Amino acid sequence: MSIYSTNNAQKFWTNLKSFEINYYKKCSNNSIINMNFKYKCLIQNIFSVLPKGEILNYIFQKKITKTLPPNNDVFFEKVETAYCHYNNFKNHNKLMYTHGKYYEFGAGWTLTIPLSMTFLGFEVYCIDIRKLIIPDLINDSLNKFHINKNKLPFKFEKYVNPLNNNEILKALSEQYKLNYIAPKDARKTGFKENSFDFISSSATLEHIPKNDILSILRECYRILSPGGVLSMTIDYKDHWAYFDKEISVYNFLKYSDKQWEKYNPSLHYQNRLRHSEYLEIISQTDFKVIKVVPELPDDREKQELSTLSLFDKYKRFDKDDLAIKGSEIVLIKQI
Repeated sequence: MSIYSTNNAQKFWTNLKSFEINYYKKCSNNSIINMNFKYKCLIQNIFSVLPKGEILNYIFQKKITKTLPPNNDVFFEKVETAYCHYNNFKNHNKLMYTHGKYYEFGAGWTLTIPLSMTFLGFEVYCIDIRKLIIPDLINDSLNKFHINKNKLPFKFEKYVNPLNNNEILKALSEQYKLNYIAPKDARKTGFKENSFDFISSSATLEHIPKNDILSILRECYRILSPGGVLSMTIDYKDHWAYFDKEISVYNFLKYSDKQWEKYNPSLHYQNRLRHSEYLEIISQTDFKVIKVVPELPDDREKQELSTLSLFDKYKRFDKDDLAIKGSEIVLIKQI
């Protein structure tokens, strides 16, 4: 059963929207390059098949698109997302006792969300399917925590200092109780049953093939303690629209599966699943749904969708379902 809640949700989606607006402003003043998505896709396809493609992708984002390291606005958006997950845990968990352990799959480049969880008091375990650790980006995140310490939505006492690039994983574990493990398969983590109080995932599920999502959620259920919480944000939008302001957030819905293959490199994979499909997958787990907050389109976006020539498989969806741009979903493992 899906429970739609608007409590504390408006701030979350307002923050996300402000990030999008800020991004496009930067595109317009050339501090970040706006690029036809097909060209960026071609580059990403090349990176996807080359050895060390992740490193080349990092250099490209740092030197060309100027999206890495992220600016302060992006940093604060990630911190707010972490704090939203944390509040979902605090408000909804039914734990009888705690391990003090947090787990995240899809940690990403900067580790801003896992670092937020360490400052909130958790022992953190985070994984990626590929090793994405770039020491300069981790230290950039730590520096932003330090200089913005009094502007964060939470207080922390831990001293923030830069880490040695040569032993950064060891330093993260010893100084911050943050254990980064990659490559690691989120379908079979090897963690002990009932070992985590709290799990989150931020804008990750949309990058995972549909057939793997159920296995990942069932693995989350296995390793989560009874009464523990899984908090997720999922972005249903065409991610190429973040780089190409000439296309809509629904642009990818016009392509057949075969056509979409050439615009869907492994380093930037998008499954194109819609809201109802995620809820259907969740219904096949033993989780109880606590909260579902959809991100709804504005009038302009509704108009863009109405004029889009949809691929056949998307024509069967209810238009309101198809239009939903993302969601915040909170699940609990019942005692």
